[in-house]
Amino acid sequence: MRLVLKIAYDGTEFHGVARQPGLRTVEGEVIKALSSARAIRDVRSSRFQSASRTDRGVSALGNVVAFTSLLAPAACVRSLNAKARGVWAWASARVPDDFSARGARDRWYRYLLPRGRNVARLNTALRVYEGEHDFRNFTRDRTRTLATIGEASARIEGPFVALDFHAPSFRWNLVRRLVAAALRVETGLISLELLQKALDARIRIDLGLAPPEPLVLMDVAYGFDVPAVPDRTTESRVLRLVESRTREMWFLQALRERLDGRSLQGPPISKRARR
Repeated sequence: MRLVLKIAYDGTEFHGVARQPGLRTVEGEVIKALSSARAIRDVRSSRFQSASRTDRGVSALGNVVAFTSLLAPAACVRSLNAKARGVWAWASARVPDDFSARGARDRWYRYLLPRGRNVARLNTALRVYEGEHDFRNFTRDRTRTLATIGEASARIEGPFVALDFHAPSFRWNLVRRLVAAALRVETGLISLELLQKALDARIRIDLGLAPPEPLVLMDVAYGFDVPAVPDRTTESRVLRLVESRTREMWFLQALRERLDGRSLQGPPISKRARR
């Protein structure tokens, strides 16, 4: 049967998604884990596919891989989680035999910025991207430059300003270049008119490339549900990671306060302790 798995990973731990000889990649880790678990025999016979080949440093919460397997969907999720390191599967479904992971209806990317940005100015810039455009000035792809962006918007999300992009497909480096240009408009380095002109493929202009680490592929949608699969063992592993990194963040924040000359905050000293 043909299956899809929704997977998550921290992109800073991998050299991108696509398999590369001698480098640790997301596809390489997933294929190795599925093969070790005997969920697939090999890449060719299983017709293994990834929905989106994110760049090095880009993370994902909802990328998709598709392959043919004798295991049931839930068993594939748990088998991958038991064998993989740095990649987590959390949902799975059966799909038709001719299903292609590349044929998504919507891909949702989110770029995270620190609070304090001008959300209104960012939204003004981001709206320029919506609709069909020739993004030749915003991608490294030289052959496929047309794309249709359904939504590009900014909003406050907790301690971040989140820039969200929705489209059926994206081009190489497209989101990171769109972010870099929008930030130039937000800070006044370029005008909105220049940004609009950059969408004219006859003009050649480079408006920068934002770093990959704040970019997350949030989801890939196909028009059908991919049910979540409970996996208590993996949930416990992730909880331990959260606890460990929470302590690490506390330490770094405390260190920053010391470097700034501020005293650490603690409970008041009791009278008995003062004696």
